[in-house]
Amino acid sequence: MSVSPQIREKIERISNLPTLPQIASRLLMLVNEPSTSAADVAGLVGQDVSLSAKILRLANSAYYGAPREIASIQSAVVRLGFKVINTMVISLTVFDMFPSGRHSARFDRRAFWRHCIYCGLLSKLIAQQDRPAASIDPEEAFCAGLLHDIGKIVMDQYLHDDFLTSIEYAQRNSLPCFAAENETLGYTHTDVAQWLITRWELPDSLSEPIVLHHTPDKAASGGVHAAICHCADVLCYDAEISAETGSAPPLLSPQVLERAGLRADVIPTIKKRCVEQIAAMDTFFELLR
Repeated sequence: MSVSPQIREKIERISNLPTLPQIASRLLMLVNEPSTSAADVAGLVGQDVSLSAKILRLANSAYYGAPREIASIQSAVVRLGFKVINTMVISLTVFDMFPSGRHSARFDRRAFWRHCIYCGLLSKLIAQQDRPAASIDPEEAFCAGLLHDIGKIVMDQYLHDDFLTSIEYAQRNSLPCFAAENETLGYTHTDVAQWLITRWELPDSLSEPIVLHHTPDKAASGGVHAAICHCADVLCYDAEISAETGSAPPLLSPQVLERAGLRADVIPTIKKRCVEQIAAMDTFFELLR
């Protein structure tokens, strides 16, 4: 996936565009190395006292359902596993880079992160369904859902006038934001995300759904990751969980449902499970504040 010269030139003019913190970058590599131990992961994460405290709060939250209190990062790594800790680190560091305080009538960051958390949970629930194709790690699906719209928040912070132009156009013409961005700007939040995550060197299991959740047909090797994220995103809009008011939701196609391994008759059950589990995610929402 290459970044167009147009968007590359536009973004490269931005100063202070954040880089993924070293702990998160190193952890992405560590969790995929066969020789990595729990002590290695705990030692790396433990270098950041604030991050460690937040991880312990999450590890002891109702969402992760630990049977007894987790008192150390190493215990959290052993109990929850590398992939869960990796998701926590990536999501928490990105939350810190783009805080939820900014609010406008057209784009509310707190509502934005709420949408992303819902999308992450729905992605995980979809990934947990029985599927004929290769299995998808539910934790990777959760992380991809959390980060799927990262390009929007980069645009809000660094390309604010362009972003508002596209949102206003979407509202006036009842278009999905992705289509409005294409028509008014000639680039989209997924183009911005592609440039950013190329610098961050995220794995394909995360980068593919982030870049292609609106165009899953373009994904290579079956595109299951992108299809799951696309379905979760559409279901969020179906539940009226979005950061933009007045724009049209993206459309869900039967082909993408099939690729995601999600039968239409299972969708009501997925929605019900999401409602049941979202209350257990209070700690995620608290950490956004």
